[in-house]
Amino acid sequence: MRDRLLALFRPRPRTAEAWLARLGRPSVTPRELAAFVAWLDEDPAHLDSYQTLKALVADTRSLKSAFTAELAAIPARAQRRRRARGWTWAPPALGAVAAAAAAVVLLPSLWTAMSDPLAGAQVISTAVGEIRDVTLSDGSRVTLDTDTRIRVKMSASARRLQLEAGQAYFAVAHDADRPFEVALADRAVVVTGTRFTTSLIQGRAHVALLDGSITLEPRGAEGGPARLAPGQAMRFTAGRPLQPQPRFDPTTAADWRARRRIYLDVPLSDVLADLSRYTTQNLVVADPAVARMRVTAVVPLEGPGSVVASIDRLLPVTLVAVSADRTEVRAQEVRTPVMRPE
Repeated sequence: MRDRLLALFRPRPRTAEAWLARLGRPSVTPRELAAFVAWLDEDPAHLDSYQTLKALVADTRSLKSAFTAELAAIPARAQRRRRARGWTWAPPALGAVAAAAAAVVLLPSLWTAMSDPLAGAQVISTAVGEIRDVTLSDGSRVTLDTDTRIRVKMSASARRLQLEAGQAYFAVAHDADRPFEVALADRAVVVTGTRFTTSLIQGRAHVALLDGSITLEPRGAEGGPARLAPGQAMRFTAGRPLQPQPRFDPTTAADWRARRRIYLDVPLSDVLADLSRYTTQNLVVADPAVARMRVTAVVPLEGPGSVVASIDRLLPVTLVAVSADRTEVRAQEVRTPVMRPE
């Protein structure tokens, strides 16, 4: 209780340096993460300054490792001489992490076994690395994440969509007379006006509610409908029961809509699995120890090339191109300075 009260009255960081230090603490609260996202949204320059500082810290960390290796190799007498001169190195503050959710690809399901209510529907899609904002004819807004495909069909009595692959955010215009339905796997999200996200990943569907209320109705699935409240999410696979997910902070969800991904204390393997959706490069981690590394990063999503460049610049790894479409992710190499004779 005492720690929670102190967190409420702790001054909010206002600079990139302060945020880097705050996120470097052992634990970061959801309130602090929401404040960090709000700070990023205040000014586009905030993300640039944070990224620049993050890269500088990474370079400093590598340089420190190099000098540590050098000191271990020189005679003990030289080390004592350096200590006598008062030479020290303070370890840099390292950011700790940003969490995330990963989206996936599912095969489209039919709404009925006899006919397709979406026959002749409009198809909207994005390429790999592209994020697209679309306003539908009813005023609803949809944001399509990378490599996403939806079908849309509006009528006088219904608003029907199907998420065939990828991830999408929906801000639904209120219309009590025309329910808004998004089909995925063997279920459909049914609303009249709200904000939510859906995704499809390796045969698994995910639905998260940001605002309002939604109902997950079976479309060939067993069981009855399920209602979600803000901050609740469900994961499911066609033919299997719903799996309730841990509650999340709606204010920090769907960070990809701002063309960035925020990772907080996440294994490198999970980060790369998520970012690989934004590039045509096949990112491979051969070393299990490297895959288990936990990282913090805010990665811009501005196209396939820029994502790979950001990984190389912001994460503690080295990228090695082994073929035209395959890149191996390795631990960052320690640069050993050239020794000068005394």
